Amino acid sequence: MMKQKWVWGVLVILLLISSVGLYQRWNVETTNNQYEMVVPYEELNTLTHDSTFTVDEVLSRLKNAGLTSVSLNPMTLVELDNQGILSIYTDKMLMEMLRFSMVDEQISEVPGYYISIPDGQYYEQVILDEINPEIRTIAGEEFYFLPKDSGKGLNTFLGYDESVIHEITEHGLDYVLRMDNAVDFDQEAMDRVLEVHNGDTNILFHGEEVIGFPELEKMNNWIRQLHEAGSSFYMIEFAKQHGFQTLARNTDYDIIRLHSIDLNQKTLDESANQVVRAVKERNIRSLFFHLTYGDPEESLEDAEEFLTEVQHMMPGGFQLGTAQPYETIPVLLWNTLVVLLAGIVFTYLAAARIWKWRSLSIIAGLGMTLLALLYIVLDRLVILQGFALIIAIVTPIYAILASLDMGVGRLRDVTIQYIKAIAISFVGIIIVLGLLNGNAFITGMEIFRGVKLVYVLPIAFVGVYLFWQMAFRILRENGPRLLNAEVKYWHLLVFLGLAAIGLYYVSRTGNAGTASDMELLLRHKLEEWLYVRPRTKEFLIGFPLFIVALYVRPKNKLLGNLLLIPGTIGFLSIVNTFTHFHIPLYISLLRTFYSIVIGYLIGLLLIFIIKKCYTYLSSKLAKAR
Repeated sequence: MMKQKWVWGVLVILLLISSVGLYQRWNVETTNNQYEMVVPYEELNTLTHDSTFTVDEVLSRLKNAGLTSVSLNPMTLVELDNQGILSIYTDKMLMEMLRFSMVDEQISEVPGYYISIPDGQYYEQVILDEINPEIRTIAGEEFYFLPKDSGKGLNTFLGYDESVIHEITEHGLDYVLRMDNAVDFDQEAMDRVLEVHNGDTNILFHGEEVIGFPELEKMNNWIRQLHEAGSSFYMIEFAKQHGFQTLARNTDYDIIRLHSIDLNQKTLDESANQVVRAVKERNIRSLFFHLTYGDPEESLEDAEEFLTEVQHMMPGGFQLGTAQPYETIPVLLWNTLVVLLAGIVFTYLAAARIWKWRSLSIIAGLGMTLLALLYIVLDRLVILQGFALIIAIVTPIYAILASLDMGVGRLRDVTIQYIKAIAISFVGIIIVLGLLNGNAFITGMEIFRGVKLVYVLPIAFVGVYLFWQMAFRILRENGPRLLNAEVKYWHLLVFLGLAAIGLYYVSRTGNAGTASDMELLLRHKLEEWLYVRPRTKEFLIGFPLFIVALYVRPKNKLLGNLLLIPGTIGFLSIVNTFTHFHIPLYISLLRTFYSIVIGYLIGLLLIFIIKKCYTYLSSKLAKAR
């Protein structure tokens, strides 16, 4: 025991030394507190088509309501057609139009597009410079003619509308350039992008690919030019854009997390609540919203109400402004080495508690040492992620099994063991956070791998550990006769029930699970009251059952062991909470604090109810005798 105390002392010292990295992460997350509101210009322009107000009036009203930025699509012939600046006709369309007219005109047999000449000299000059079309006269009207085999198309990049950029900046708004990975995009096109770059213009890629993908040399070259010009890049939450991870790595993760929302899909209040939660809980700093459909005036009023509501609901620690990437969190080699050593020591201590044989503890420590050496030699992130995964799996197992030998089930003893299990959990959490630290993780570009394993393996291991002797005895006494044992319908019902619970439990991990209306209402209320909601599986299931298990086990070992299995959920869940690295540290800490306290109180309430029920039933049985 004395030797273990010395080992624990070494472990605590290592964690204190390595805490520099977590302190730096904390500072970076808490100082980046500006968020921006972005709307696409094309939708604003559409509002003016069937209304009396102008784009200038729309921008002014939204600016006053809280708009900070406007996204701008590249100019293409299709985009200019959508805005009503010109009209595009195919040769077949013109032939149909001329068929019943009195005009005798011959349409060229060369397939292509006829484009009306725009009124504005600016657009006319852009088309002439970038596409160099033929000019043809049909029924006395001049058209630009673009053959289909000319190498230029309706979606050819024509640059960005400088008149629109001027209009946006005149209102004190920032502009965001959207970029498509067009087939005919070339260096000349990139030069036109750089011409409208103001030194800090950010880039939002449209579609499923980064510009230049899959030609890595071309992609890296263009990304380098944009980055050197001062661009940061938006990472759209829940979207997987090919090439973006390579972009992030090559720009030192100079990216801004963006959440996109369509105001048509939910009520304005629900939409505002959703984006506020994104800023508060997931390091989102750019909020991109699409306008509602329908009457232009109503759509504009909805946008104003949404912008106002977001500001009203946003916590005081955040400010409306220009979104910025996170400052660099230095990931120092010496710090990583210290955390790796702490992980080796922690694994040794856990193995020593789980297995009584010292040789197995040494083997576990040596195995982790070998994994650490592999990372040092190969410098492969996947090895570090594997090391962190092992720590994350071991942590809840160690926390549960370290509380088994507690003696009598007094509330004082229960509380001490509960605190002990929480402390062990936080040691493992600190190690995982120290290993997987830096901008790569807080931006969400690099992730913790093995979430499902963390949710399943600790429960399975604890169950086997607690009941292997019973299972072995049954097998030894019955042997092959178990295969001939009679199976009743209620056995099958119990099995199916447990299987359903297991499948539901696993399905609720990650972002794929769905919640009931009642649970959603409870979550919303908890967020209103507590700033951030604790996890249901922690404060309502895992921790209360663990408290009850500690109290019951000295009196009824079988029941206590059965309750410890679901009680494991609380500890593996708080480990999982901190492996969502794109969630700020203070949010994870606050959420876990609520879970620990509320779970403890609910556990005490359950113990009180059990004691009252036991006393009541005992008195009834005594009277019956």
